[in-house]
Amino acid sequence: MRSEHTTPILELVFDNVYPEPPPWKRGDDRKVHPPRPVWVDLARLYPAPEEIRPNRQGWDVQDVVPGELTAWLRTTTGAWIAEVQYRIRRGDGSEGVRQHGWLPADAVEPRNDALARKDQH
Repeated sequence: MRSEHTTPILELVFDNVYPEPPPWKRGDDRKVHPPRPVWVDLARLYPAPEEIRPNRQGWDVQDVVPGELTAWLRTTTGAWIAEVQYRIRRGDGSEGVRQHGWLPADAVEPRNDALARKDQH
């Protein structure tokens, strides 16, 4: 994942949907239809504690996982956040839990190894 500011990430994710992040206006949420494949960097959401005590059965929140971008939302500060569906798995890979959440833009990157889901309509 990139550690620079979020503009390059937004430019890539908006590519072919919007040429660049649109200027802010009231009600500025942007649905992404069909959803676009992305990578979610869970470590950006859940930074590792200073003292690590490994637990293979614990939830792996340091992984980078595939997800689907469903919208870009504008916050009151003017920042863009991503609405994404993704799965968190246990460290031993035994199970997973589907998540749907609003994530900071720098936790999301376009996934070039998968095609966007076909429009269902």
